[in-house]
Amino acid sequence: MQCLTDPLERVAEAMRVFIDRPALRLLHVTTADAIRIPVLEHVMAAEHDAENLCPFVCLEAPVEEGDDGWGIRAVELRVDMEALCEREATAPEGAAEVRSMPAEARAKTDLGRFLLELRVAVQCLGKPLAGLVVVLSPVWVRDVARWQEDVRALLAREDLGRVRWVLVDLEEPISLDVARGLGASAYLVDARIDVAALQEESDALAASIESAPSGAWGARATGAAGPDEAPPPRYNARALDPEELRALAEGANLPPEVLSVEPMQKLRALITGAARAARNRDVAGAVAKQREARAFCKGIGWRKGAVMMACLLGGYALQAGAPRAALDIFTEARDEATEEDMAELAAQAEMARGTCLLLEKRDDEAARSFAEAGMLAGELGSKVMAIEGYRMCGQILLGRGDEKHAVQAFVRALEYAEGATPQERATSSAAEAMHALASVCRAHRLGAQADALEAQAAAMERGQEKEGGRHVAGHAG
Repeated sequence: MQCLTDPLERVAEAMRVFIDRPALRLLHVTTADAIRIPVLEHVMAAEHDAENLCPFVCLEAPVEEGDDGWGIRAVELRVDMEALCEREATAPEGAAEVRSMPAEARAKTDLGRFLLELRVAVQCLGKPLAGLVVVLSPVWVRDVARWQEDVRALLAREDLGRVRWVLVDLEEPISLDVARGLGASAYLVDARIDVAALQEESDALAASIESAPSGAWGARATGAAGPDEAPPPRYNARALDPEELRALAEGANLPPEVLSVEPMQKLRALITGAARAARNRDVAGAVAKQREARAFCKGIGWRKGAVMMACLLGGYALQAGAPRAALDIFTEARDEATEEDMAELAAQAEMARGTCLLLEKRDDEAARSFAEAGMLAGELGSKVMAIEGYRMCGQILLGRGDEKHAVQAFVRALEYAEGATPQERATSSAAEAMHALASVCRAHRLGAQADALEAQAAAMERGQEKEGGRHVAGHAG
């Protein structure tokens, strides 16, 4: 959709300006949480520009009420610099000169320690590198005043003249006044999503799908433009007769209607209509259409489809403020999925049950439900879902003061994370489990363990775990 690609194009253009104008000290980006990762990918891609003479480091530690995050950012910075040094040491002839960081700096405050580490990092950069670009993109900021004060102090440091900054705010431009204080040395870009345009485009697409003529084929079936008639069959093509279609469906353990155009077109229109109603805050309409979609799947004997429709229906019931009704729907979906040996759907339904129980303030039952979902997901090999189940279980137990069992749940989540791929870890809630476990460590004065967990979580959140690392700069090969 155009309203989603436009903000990314604005970021890409802003990065071209930032690279082309070395006198700019700061690029300030305001974007939406929904596209945070693509925005950061566009920012970091500028590191490879042929004109760029600065390696990039991306620091994403959050800002908490009682923790400004600079201690974690100091660890992140050192890890990135070590990876840069290793990479350049093994690069072909003509690579940039990067020296190893000396022993860790010590200071009275975490911000002071970060400043010292940053100054040393810049000193470790040799020719032809001109300096360092530091991308500050905290995953959340819960102490806005503290963050603004710290960023303002960083930008005022004369001894950091070789450091350039990219500052990314989510949803609200909380650092905009700080950026404006630099005058012409700062470049500002608003890369938020036009919510009204997104709504309009989504509604138009849904309306097109719902109004597609019966038997529409190809692009027409999805609401896109296309010819009124299907193309002629290939000379050697042969249409399946009803008996062949039935045999093919039976072989795939599906009702024949699932392989037929018109029934699936009707189901798609019901699902799309429900989603459209929900976007327009017509929750009753969404529930009605989704209930019809579920009944349709049951009517043609497609039990897996009926379970999937039930999970969507339960979600709309939750939106309608009816967690008890949603709980009944998800419970039935879980039972049906279990009967049919659909383990993944059973795990999804169990996870949803946990959410309903949590909303009903039945915390003990919710924790058990999330643990059950984690176990089911783990058995079928869905590591992302297993991580989320155990992480939610641990979060609830920690909130209830059951620290011992909460830690066990977090550790179980991280065991699944260890066996996952980097992409699975980045898309899972493993980082949140690490943050929670770090908070427990910190409460027990295990600062080193807490810092290590926080740094690992931040690296995971930006998909930059140590597996070769990022490429440094365009000139470095």
